[in-house]
Amino acid sequence: MNREESKKLLIEDLGIHFENEYSLPPLAARIFANLVITEEDGLTFEDCLTKRGASKSSISTSLNLLLQMDFVKYFTKSGDRKRYFKVAEKDAFFINKLNTVLKKLENESEMIEKVAAYNEAYNPEKHEANKARKDIYLKCVEEAREIYRKTIIDLKNSNN
Repeated sequence: MNREESKKLLIEDLGIHFENEYSLPPLAARIFANLVITEEDGLTFEDCLTKRGASKSSISTSLNLLLQMDFVKYFTKSGDRKRYFKVAEKDAFFINKLNTVLKKLENESEMIEKVAAYNEAYNPEKHEANKARKDIYLKCVEEAREIYRKTIIDLKNSNN
């Protein structure tokens, strides 16, 4: 398999991953995948159009979505009116991803505590039966939260 075939397969695999992981529409996911693996400084609208073969309005909608989600940024070159799109700063992308997971863990912990409080008040037998498992689970969630918090701090400090 040559480089271009490998690149095409990787873009497809990444696209599917981005669809599933970030709930991106297929075209936006493939454009983002192209931007992730491109060797160029950035891709123009026309580059995206050529690489994906979709309509101008579909490409425009997808790029705007990626911009709104802070997955991509654009820049211009002196003397060139074109906008060049590139992946947003990688550490910012990673930090946003980790913050999303951290928020999910915090919500999970809060919901478990609410269920436990309800059971303690209205179903004490169930509360006692589940207490040990709940404590083990919440300890795991808290340890994961600490790891995410530390990683976010490390990523922020890596810019210095």
